[in-house]
Amino acid sequence: MHRRLICSTVVSLAASLVSLNVSAAAARRGQPHAAPPTLSVPDGTRLLVLAPHPDDEVLAAGGLMQRVSEGGGANRVVYLTDGDGYPEGVRFEDHVASPTAAEYRGYGRRRRRDAASALAALHLGDSIYTFLGFPDGGLAKLMGSYWSERRVAYRSPYTRLDRPPRSEMLVAATEYRGEDLTQEIALIIGEFRPTMILVPRREDQHVDHCAAWFFLADALTDVRRVQPDFSTDVINYIVHYDAWPFQDDGPRLEPPPALAGGVSGWMRFPLTAAEARAKRTALGRYRTQVHVMSWFLDGFARSNEVFSRPAPFRIALPLRHNRCG
Repeated sequence: MHRRLICSTVVSLAASLVSLNVSAAAARRGQPHAAPPTLSVPDGTRLLVLAPHPDDEVLAAGGLMQRVSEGGGANRVVYLTDGDGYPEGVRFEDHVASPTAAEYRGYGRRRRRDAASALAALHLGDSIYTFLGFPDGGLAKLMGSYWSERRVAYRSPYTRLDRPPRSEMLVAATEYRGEDLTQEIALIIGEFRPTMILVPRREDQHVDHCAAWFFLADALTDVRRVQPDFSTDVINYIVHYDAWPFQDDGPRLEPPPALAGGVSGWMRFPLTAAEARAKRTALGRYRTQVHVMSWFLDGFARSNEVFSRPAPFRIALPLRHNRCG
């Protein structure tokens, strides 16, 4: 067992004991233990999900997206990368020890197909999904060193590309620069006008997930500059945090015990039995991931999802120092 997993398990157990003691003390005083807050989804919600990689949208919000659709709302999923920079996955799929750039690109195309199949399994109706094709594993670098055209664009060490496919550029002449990614996200927000945006927390320990938070914040600044009346409900999710959520295999998904829930507290989102079944089916459609990390996907196939709401924020990129590990 890794040291990180041991430490995380100890923290989790300590947090559980504290929670039990608080509940017992409240009971002795005759006070009911407060139920955790839940995320409400108004009918007609327009939900924009920012997914750093294909599968993050279902891991975090497979149930939430179904609820939005059931309530007559609209879903739009934006994949920031194709998830092509995953050496272990490419080695397994292509049975090679040292993948080539072409094999990494081919793996990204397979993950795109998996994503389309997974969304179809959720029966979301007229949902829209968009692949921006930015570099897997490289988003944090675009927040500083590769921000603007004053220097050459970032080149992926996996695919050897320095820009998305021309046919998929939302903004002409887009390259792997942070400024370009912000502009594309801002364009989508301005056109879709979501009432709710789902984005990873900045504390997520995968650098692409952390960077997604900063790019969303920067894009919102741009949108509000042009559309001062625009407002939306920003909701956070988390996928990578120490050994969470694998310390237990119970039916409920509890939030990371060592991470506070922000201004809202951790909000639970209970799923119906049908929503939970559809989410599990959708996760199974990610064949490229099931082959190498089914245990990870299964960890999020529970009876609920967890979210939090950030404090008011205003962030402007580029950053002088990398804040994403």
